[in-house]
Amino acid sequence: MEKDHKAISKILVGLVDINLIGVEDNLGEPLHVHIECSNSQKQCPTCEGKVHHNGLRVVEVVDLPSFGRKVILFWSKHRWRCANKHCPQPSFSDDDPKIAQFQIPTRSSSPK
Repeated sequence: MEKDHKAISKILVGLVDINLIGVEDNLGEPLHVHIECSNSQKQCPTCEGKVHHNGLRVVEVVDLPSFGRKVILFWSKHRWRCANKHCPQPSFSDDDPKIAQFQIPTRSSSPK
């Protein structure tokens, strides 16, 4: 039996490389699960140069039902800027193909 709260959340959400930020349980609404990538970018994927944090974008992703309830993932995607002025990819966001592959994005929103 697992007792570590981080391991339990990863088992319940079903994604290994994420941090579970929080859960909202409002009566009559889908369960809102807030996540972010735990393997956030440390270097540019194109030139492997240094990167600087360049904001945050929250993306709503429809997920499969959990325990008989609809679930919406609120994925906090960090945006990054490459420090190399000559890099062909000056900015990019966190990405996790395991999330994008199996769920259907509904809309993007800015943090409030």
